[in-house]
Amino acid sequence: MILRTLFLFLLALPAAAQRYDVRLGTPVAGFAWQPLPEAKAAVLLPAGWHYRAEGTKAAPTYYLTLEPVGESGEFATGLSLQVVRKARAHTRHAAPEYAELLMLRTGFGPGRQRLADTAAVVGPWHKWAVRYRETTPDAEPRIVYQLALANARTDTLYLLTFESPEKEWAEAWQLGNVMVRELVLDSRL
Repeated sequence: MILRTLFLFLLALPAAAQRYDVRLGTPVAGFAWQPLPEAKAAVLLPAGWHYRAEGTKAAPTYYLTLEPVGESGEFATGLSLQVVRKARAHTRHAAPEYAELLMLRTGFGPGRQRLADTAAVVGPWHKWAVRYRETTPDAEPRIVYQLALANARTDTLYLLTFESPEKEWAEAWQLGNVMVRELVLDSRL
């Protein structure tokens, strides 16, 4: 029971640690700040990793990956961040409501095993985190960490996903945890 509680606490740390409306300081050793201009955000990019942005100003998607992103957005290890402004107009649900609906389904289904989840509300921010194992017949197992951040004040949804093959997860998550924890968002958007 103590081990499970400690594990859940460690899983919750990234979800509780994002920073809002702060100036970017000196990056953590081995990382550089990667601005995400359309999202008015920034994330730490590990040295040697790749960055790609696509989509529109209203719904940009960012990729920060160990290997270059493929033509259809595929990669083995890395982080993707999707941003949806004015969520109600796009989904018929306010950002917090839509984020909750998404995360209630995350990690369930054929070939998926939900490993841990957490939820919190901090001011206008509604946060849900889910970690799950995914297996498919044609690929090696992978671990996926998803974090949905919904700003109730601005009706903006941020869906962050960090994933890696299971056999590389422990090493990859050392970087991913820093990326998730140090994510900087402009809460006025």
